[in-house]
Amino acid sequence: MKNNSLTKFLLIFCFQIFFGIQVFSQLNVNAYLQSAKNDIDKNNFSEAINKLSLCIQVKPGETEAYFYRGICKYFLNDNLGAKEDFDNAITIYSPLFYDAYHYRSIVKYRLGDYEGSVKDLNKIMSTKNINPQLYSERAFSKLASQDFNGALSDCNKAISMKAISEDIFVCKGVAETALNQFDNALRDYSKALSINPKNAEIYVREGITKSKMGSNQEAIDDYNKALKMDSVSTFAYYSRAEARIAMKDTKGALQDYNMVLTYEPKNSLAYFNRAILEANLKNYKNAISDFDKVLMLNPENIQALFNRANLKRNINDYQGALDDYNKTIELFPYFVEAYYNRAELKKDLHDLRGAKQDEELGKMISEKNYSATGSQRVVDSTTLVHLMALNADFNDAKTDTVSMELMPIFYIALKDSNSKMANDYSPLLLKINNEKNNSFFLTNKEIKNKTAYTDSSREVLKDNDLKIALRLKKAIQKTNTQLFNDAIKGYDLIIEKEPKCAIAYFARGINACREMEMINQFGDEQYILNNKTNPIGKNQKNEKYEKALSDFNKAIELEPTFAFGYFNRAYVKCQLQDFNGAIMDYNKAAEINPDLADAFYNKGVLLFYLKDKLNACQNFSKAGELGLKESYAIIKKYCHQF
Repeated sequence: MKNNSLTKFLLIFCFQIFFGIQVFSQLNVNAYLQSAKNDIDKNNFSEAINKLSLCIQVKPGETEAYFYRGICKYFLNDNLGAKEDFDNAITIYSPLFYDAYHYRSIVKYRLGDYEGSVKDLNKIMSTKNINPQLYSERAFSKLASQDFNGALSDCNKAISMKAISEDIFVCKGVAETALNQFDNALRDYSKALSINPKNAEIYVREGITKSKMGSNQEAIDDYNKALKMDSVSTFAYYSRAEARIAMKDTKGALQDYNMVLTYEPKNSLAYFNRAILEANLKNYKNAISDFDKVLMLNPENIQALFNRANLKRNINDYQGALDDYNKTIELFPYFVEAYYNRAELKKDLHDLRGAKQDEELGKMISEKNYSATGSQRVVDSTTLVHLMALNADFNDAKTDTVSMELMPIFYIALKDSNSKMANDYSPLLLKINNEKNNSFFLTNKEIKNKTAYTDSSREVLKDNDLKIALRLKKAIQKTNTQLFNDAIKGYDLIIEKEPKCAIAYFARGINACREMEMINQFGDEQYILNNKTNPIGKNQKNEKYEKALSDFNKAIELEPTFAFGYFNRAYVKCQLQDFNGAIMDYNKAAEINPDLADAFYNKGVLLFYLKDKLNACQNFSKAGELGLKESYAIIKKYCHQF
């Protein structure tokens, strides 16, 4: 989890209802649209999104704003967000918004909705003058959806219209290989290489075709040429491994799978195939280890579960094997071999009655499968395909590593007399700020060139309130200088005198979180130096988070519409492994403050780790739309096909 930095701040304005009405009433939508277009021309996509979002907020039916915001998200690789905006542009304007259909077809292709991509292209091509580029794009979409004849037809049409490129010949060659038209495929790959002889992928594709023709040594020669051009081509290493297996070169194949996994440590297909080779060599523990990795990446892959169960039985890990057979059958109750193998295992465990039941179940399911209707077999096979799917992205080797961590808590920072930092007058802070004492604002990142706003509705505080504010300021100074024990004394004193002072509970909760973050970041030594206390153990760490949770609970109880209270409580719940509770709190924070981008981002992180990738990416998209640029690096890395 990301630690708070004392040098990083981000202001979140909480009085948009008051200030926003004045802005919106004066906003010239057309001027903002033009300014956003200028930003797009300069590749300033995030800035353009901010302006376009404001246009949409003021004028929800502004089609152009949706369309251009979709284009911005497209260039930032936020395909889910782009599709949503293009959907809106098409719905609002008319079903004849061809540019929106065109861009939407591209983002659908990126998202793996190949049939949807073809439908959008068909819509354009049925009513508008057709250009060869549309045929080329539709050919790739048809190829991806395994309509090989359709892809070949579109490739030929594009070529007849003089759309000649290496990509179109490669597309044609892949379709011809799938249709067993190997000689035609090789001719088209030769044409592609004549256009670009330095394209390593063409040699890999050519090698795959030769392997299918049985010419594995020639295929390996092609893979070697590809690797000479691109030494980190995992596609080439993987394909060469397949050819080496066909030539009984197990050692060489293992070396190639090792290279794939060196560059792509999350390629579950390579782990799976390496596990099979290790099992054939009777290296059962190595094979089980690889299946473990497959199942970490694809927890419901029944092939890996079933094979791991067989291997565990071979090394006499009967309970482990039984657990894997049980899980396999739970995921796919029609897996006949799993019943028969579990029956044999139960015999080893002297569970003869259980073994007989499994044999009878296996026989009954086998007979049912034989007599099932065509439609039922289709349903079962579709389920099976999903449960056997493995992840293999042969582009990861060229992608930068991206860290996915929670945005830190919001804390109360102090504004000195020379600071140009803006104040965030949340409902809580309004109660302790006045014209002479506007020292407090909420922050968790750096502020850059923000204008200080004032709120004319601010009331002058009574003398007692001013004393509270001064005491609170001193306590916060202690927190921010890492004198956590001294800070607690100050918060305790405020709460003792004003037990309904929500901001004091909130600040004391922050103190506990900041204390733990310093320990996690720098270790116990710096903590002991500052606070003169003993090293802190795991149980004590949990106790501190529990105390923070209790304080945030009290602050929310006293001020139930304080978005940052829910945000910080969600962060603490994450530390305590209450992920569902954290998601609920991030939802509440975003409900109260719909512009709180960090809440959407952190919810996305949690959903991603809970394997809900689609909803995670939708939340990253929203966070990016609200201006959190960190979202787009995550989207580019992880939010592709679903």
